[in-house]
Amino acid sequence: MLPKLLIMKSQINYVAFIVMVFITSCSSLKTTSGIINEVIQKVQSKDFDIGVNYATPMRGRQLYLNSDYDLRIKNDSAFAYLPYFGIAYSAPYGGDGGIQFAEPMKNYSVHSTKKSNGWDIWFKIKEKENNYDIFICIFNNGSAMITVNSFNRQSITFDGELKSELK
Repeated sequence: MLPKLLIMKSQINYVAFIVMVFITSCSSLKTTSGIINEVIQKVQSKDFDIGVNYATPMRGRQLYLNSDYDLRIKNDSAFAYLPYFGIAYSAPYGGDGGIQFAEPMKNYSVHSTKKSNGWDIWFKIKEKENNYDIFICIFNNGSAMITVNSFNRQSITFDGELKSELK
């Protein structure tokens, strides 16, 4: 009698474990679809903020960033507060060396991509001291990659995440 009772108890534990795994899986799917919907809404409305955690200069290794650097898109303007590491061919007198601007975007273009499972965004920024070509890849999980090309500096890439209300 005792072995049957132990077998039944282990079967009940096994079924309870399977039910818990199923419930956890369903809740993570709900969160994932919620994040995807938020990404789509933010990209389509041109209202998002990308916080960057890593910088990779054209000639160098990836660097961890421990400050609040970001690139924000709001309607038809872009706002950047990003560091710069690399070779500058010319720099403005008295500048801090970073990539900072608050300018209207030119030639803004956005495309959904099935290959990278997200969005590709391109635009240009023209300011008094410099011109930038910006390429952003936002993935459906909220992670993002920003590449900044400039006539006066070598390219640099930033990795980060879309700032989200759901996470």
